[in-house]
Amino acid sequence: MSSLARRNRLSQFISRVLCCPASALLLLPSVALAQQDDGATAAKQLDTITVTAQKRSERLQDVPMSVQVLNTEKMSSEGSYKLADYFAQLPGLSYIQSPMSSNIVLRGIATDSGIGSRPTSGIVIDDVPYGSALNTGAIPDLDPSDLQQIEVLRGPQGTLYGASSMGGLIKYVMTDPDTSATFGHVEAGGSTAAHGGSGYNARTSVNLPFSDRFALRVSLFQRQDPEFVHNTNSDDKNDSQVRGGRVSALWNVTDTVTVRSSALFQDTETGSSSVVDTDAELHPLYGQYSHDRISGGDTFKGQVRFYTTKVSWDLGWAMLDSISGYAQHRSRAYQDVGYTTIGRLAPVFAGIFGLDSDNPSSLIDNRYNIDRTTQEVRLVSQGQRALDWQVGAFYSDEEAKSTQNFYIADKTSGTIYRDFPLLVSLGDNTYREKAVYADGTYHFTPQFDIQVGARYARNSLRENSDTGGLLQDPNLSFDSNKDSATTYLLSPRYRFNDTLMTYLRVASGYRAGGSNGTLVANIPYSYGSDSLWSYELGLKTQLLDHSLSLDAALFYIDWSDLQISQVEPTLGSSYTTNAGKATSQGLELSVNWVPSADWKVSASYAYTDATLAQDIPGYTEGSSAYGKDGDRLPYSARNSASVSLKRYFALGDNLEGFVGADAAYMGDRDMEFTTSASIPRIHLPSYTTVGLNAGVQGQAWSATLYVRNLTDEVGYINANRRGALAGSTLGATLIQPRTVGVTLAWDY
Repeated sequence: MSSLARRNRLSQFISRVLCCPASALLLLPSVALAQQDDGATAAKQLDTITVTAQKRSERLQDVPMSVQVLNTEKMSSEGSYKLADYFAQLPGLSYIQSPMSSNIVLRGIATDSGIGSRPTSGIVIDDVPYGSALNTGAIPDLDPSDLQQIEVLRGPQGTLYGASSMGGLIKYVMTDPDTSATFGHVEAGGSTAAHGGSGYNARTSVNLPFSDRFALRVSLFQRQDPEFVHNTNSDDKNDSQVRGGRVSALWNVTDTVTVRSSALFQDTETGSSSVVDTDAELHPLYGQYSHDRISGGDTFKGQVRFYTTKVSWDLGWAMLDSISGYAQHRSRAYQDVGYTTIGRLAPVFAGIFGLDSDNPSSLIDNRYNIDRTTQEVRLVSQGQRALDWQVGAFYSDEEAKSTQNFYIADKTSGTIYRDFPLLVSLGDNTYREKAVYADGTYHFTPQFDIQVGARYARNSLRENSDTGGLLQDPNLSFDSNKDSATTYLLSPRYRFNDTLMTYLRVASGYRAGGSNGTLVANIPYSYGSDSLWSYELGLKTQLLDHSLSLDAALFYIDWSDLQISQVEPTLGSSYTTNAGKATSQGLELSVNWVPSADWKVSASYAYTDATLAQDIPGYTEGSSAYGKDGDRLPYSARNSASVSLKRYFALGDNLEGFVGADAAYMGDRDMEFTTSASIPRIHLPSYTTVGLNAGVQGQAWSATLYVRNLTDEVGYINANRRGALAGSTLGATLIQPRTVGVTLAWDY
C-alpha cells in the first residue's frame, strides 16, 4: 500500500468517525463551554484523580494522552483480584491468558505472544520496569492488596519509557507508608464458582510510623482461586494458590531528601490451566469445563521478587530522582504436546527405549527465569514557568534463561522419563539497554502549549543456545547484535478553561529484534526490529458543575516491519520473522458521572480496527504465516465496552449501604495467523459479563456480597490450534463462570 493510499485511508477514517454524534464533541468545544454556564448543578463533584503517567504528578484532566485509571477499592468490592478481572473493565485492551505466554494488547498492536515473542505493551511498578524485553510471558498478576491504583496509558510511550511500549503501558502505583499515624486493614472472604469449587482470600496491612520522618508499611495476603476446569484423565483442577506481600519504607532524611524502598514478593501455583479442548467450531470435546491432559502435565509455578529504591532530592528549582530496581521472575509450566507429530509417536519411542509405560504420551518442560537490574536518573523542573522540562538517563541489564525440553510421559500416572529427552533446548540471553531522554513543554500562553520529547537508546543482545536430544544432533550456537533507535513525541495542547482541554499527540515507538535459535532447521536464524508512528486527537472535559467528565480520543497507527510468529508444524515450535506493514485506527470514549452524592456512574467504549496494510510477504504453504491486506490483527475486538453504577444509601446509626452493578462487553476476535491458505484462523465470538455487588459499611468495617458473571456466560479469552490441520483440536481459555463471594473488612 503506497504512502498516499495510507494517508487517504487515514483521512477517510477520521472523516467517517467525526461524522458520528459521539466524536462530534471533538469538533464542538463550544457545546461544552456553553454547558459550563448552564444553571444545572450537581449535589456532588467528581474526585480529582492524580496520575504520574508523564513521570510527574498531574491531574488526569490535564494529561494530553488517553489514560484510564483503575481504582483498587472498587475492584475489591467487586471481587476482582486477578489480571483477567482488572482488564475486563478496560475496553480496547486484550489480555491473552496463558501460564507461559500471557500478553497485554493495547490498540490492537500485537501479532503473537509467548516465549520468544517481544512484548508491545510495557509494565512498570512504581516507575521501575517489570517483565522482560525479550518475551511476553513475564507479566505480574499482582494481588491488589497494596495497590493504590493502576494507570493504563494508551498509545506508544517510547520517549519516556523506552522499547516495547508501542501499544501502551500498564503502570502499577503502590501505596506509600505514612509518617502521620498508625493504622491497618484486615480483610477475609470466600467465594464459590459454578461448575467447580470454592476459594478464599485473606489480606492484612499495617502502617507503622517510628517518627515524623520514618515509617514502614507491611502487607501480606493469601488466596485460593476456585477451580472450574477439570482433567478427565486425573484429579487435576485449575485452582490457584497465591501468596505474597510487600514491605515498604519511607524516610524523610531531611526536609529536601526522601528515600523510598520496597520489597515485593508473590508465589503462584496452579494445578491445571483454564484451557479446555474443543473442536474447530468451539464445541467442547469433554464437556464445557473439562480437558484431557497428562496427569500433572498442565501445572504452573511462578515466583515474583521485586525490589525498588527511589531517592528524591528537592532542589527547589527541580527534583532530582534516582530510581533503582531489581526484578526476579521465575516460571515453570508443563505443556501436554501429545497432539504434535512427535507426540503421536510417543508409543513407538517408548517401545524403542523399553520404557515401562502403559499409556505413553509427551510433554514439554518449560522454564523461564529472568533477572533484571535497572537504574534511572532524572531531573524534573518544578514551579510555574514558561518551560516545563525533564531530562533523564536509563540503564537496563536483563538475563533470561529458558528451557524447553521434550519428554515422553505416562498419561495416566504422570511419570516423566527424563533420562530419555527427545529434544532439548537451553537458552541464555543477555539484553542491555542504555538510553537518554528529554521532554519539554513550552507554554506560549496560559491556554496553549506544545510538548516535545525524544529518546535515544542503544541496546545489545547476546544469545546462547544449546540444543540436542535423542532426535537431534547436539548443537551450540552464539549470536550477538547491537542496535539503536530514536523515538519522538510532539503534542500541542489547548485549554479553553480549567475544565476543557483538547490535544494532538504524535509519537513513535519500537521494539528490538532477536534470534530464533537453532532447535529447528530451515528457519531464519534472526529477525529485525519493528517500529510505528501514532497520531492521536483527543478531548477532555468536565460538565455539569464538575459532576460529569468526558474523555474522547481518535487514533491512527502506522506499523512497519512488524514481527510475526511462524509455526514449524513438525515439532510445533515457533519462530519469528518480519512481515510488512499494519495499521490500527479507532475511537476511545470514557464517561464518569456523579449525578448526586448517592450515585456513581461510569462507562467506557473502544472501537479498534487493527489490520494488515499489505500481504504478509514470503508466504510458503505450511511453513510461514498467511495473511492478506485488510486481514484483522490477532486478539483485538473491534468493539468493546464496560459500564458500572453504584448507589449509596444511609441505614442509620453511622451505617451506610450500597448496591452496584457492572457489565463488560468483549467483541469477536481472530487469533494468530495460520501457516496455510486453506486453514482458517480461529475466530472467537463476543461475550458479555454482568456483575452485582451489595454491602454495608460502618465507620471502621464493611461487609460485601458480590456476584461475577451473573448469567454464567461462556466466553473465550484466547485459543490456539493443537495441531497442523484445519480440523485439529483447539485449546481455548475460558473466562471464569458465575462466582459468588463475600468479603469482610476492618480498618483500625
